Amino acid sequence: MIAYKGFHKDLTCTMGKGRFQYIPGEWHEEDEANCGENGFHATDNPLDVLFYYNAADDRFFIVDVRGNIDEDGTNSRISAPKIKLVKELSRDQLYHEGVLWMSIHPKATWARVVKHETGDAGGCGNIVVRGRSPMAKGQTGDRLYIIKENKDGNIIEIGTYKVDGEKYLPNTYYDAKGDVVSDKKGVRKAAHA
Repeated sequence: MIAYKGFHKDLTCTMGKGRFQYIPGEWHEEDEANCGENGFHATDNPLDVLFYYNAADDRFFIVDVRGNIDEDGTNSRISAPKIKLVKELSRDQLYHEGVLWMSIHPKATWARVVKHETGDAGGCGNIVVRGRSPMAKGQTGDRLYIIKENKDGNIIEIGTYKVDGEKYLPNTYYDAKGDVVSDKKGVRKAAHA
């Protein structure tokens, strides 16, 4: 099963037995897997990784987990007796994977980093905003993921925009279409004013 995992910059993680050192491409094994107790923890939803690892120098991987996988209902956390680090992802790639995951699982519980209706990346790099009239803003270099849903919670539009200071301006709210909107009751302004 493919899942996602975060690590400290040195590819260690805290486990019940202390810190564990991971090596990319190698299988690591434990005798059993019980969420919150033992095994190798990962998440099904890429954005749930950020609940556990969200420091500026943390690292992220796509992992392969095998064996008797345990779930405990804490976000999309799982625990498996076998794990292999398959591919490292940048933070931007992790967000992209998370938005893709949401498009495939529109009714799943939102990760904590997803904002409802309005959000400001504020120079942190990425923001995901979801709702019926979502809008997001950021600083130069931030990436805005804006996900519009219908009244039934189904995703009907996804916009991804990088605040570049030219086409997409800092401190300016954009909707899922990439149009400029006002933060006061969602009043639309001229596109890319």
